[in-house]
Amino acid sequence: MENIFSDVIYSQFNTEFTKILRHLKPSVPAAGYVQSRVEEEFLWDCKQLGAYSPIVLLNTLLFFCCKYFGFTTVEQHRQLSFTQLTCCTRTNLNHTRTTSLRFYPPTSTEAQPDGVPAKKRKKDNVENVLEMMENLENPLHCPVRLYEFYLSMCSESVKQRSDLFFLRPDRCCVPSSPHWFSSSPLDGDTMEAMLARLLPVRELQDRRSQSFGPTDNRRHHVHMFLF
Repeated sequence: MENIFSDVIYSQFNTEFTKILRHLKPSVPAAGYVQSRVEEEFLWDCKQLGAYSPIVLLNTLLFFCCKYFGFTTVEQHRQLSFTQLTCCTRTNLNHTRTTSLRFYPPTSTEAQPDGVPAKKRKKDNVENVLEMMENLENPLHCPVRLYEFYLSMCSESVKQRSDLFFLRPDRCCVPSSPHWFSSSPLDGDTMEAMLARLLPVRELQDRRSQSFGPTDNRRHHVHMFLF
């Protein structure tokens, strides 16, 4: 068993546990922030992150999007597509190369109700490209490498889709199968449950607390015992 949350034997536990996380709203004072005791490294150690199975790989990609892109909702993750998430390599001043994974937000070619010209809107979107860098120190935890592995486990027919990225695991696949994923999107309920378990992770909570701005001095800790 690679993932307790995908094992039918534990389906009732999974449902109840996810309900608790969805409705978990700690009382945080104005001068405080939530500090989780669940750390990213723990998830790698207990095989909740990695490439051990299709669902774990999906969980890892969701985690990376939360950590590096700041996504917190299913709707935000639905913006991703195979055509708008690409690997890019650039040469540094010291002649070394750096690879990253970039997300180009959707652009509109038509006039918008807010009066912003389509050309300017496209330029703004290019400037707001989201990026996650490769992890050279630990390739097994590298967003770029795991993204490439995900691509290799998807059929060629979906790799040019502009409306899909997170795919439903193929029920008939085994670790040695050439493809792990179907051509159907991962359902919203599954994604929401996965996000409910990921968002309390300390590194994601820290990222969210930093978004409050420099004027917020959030020193009070509210500990969360989740796993």
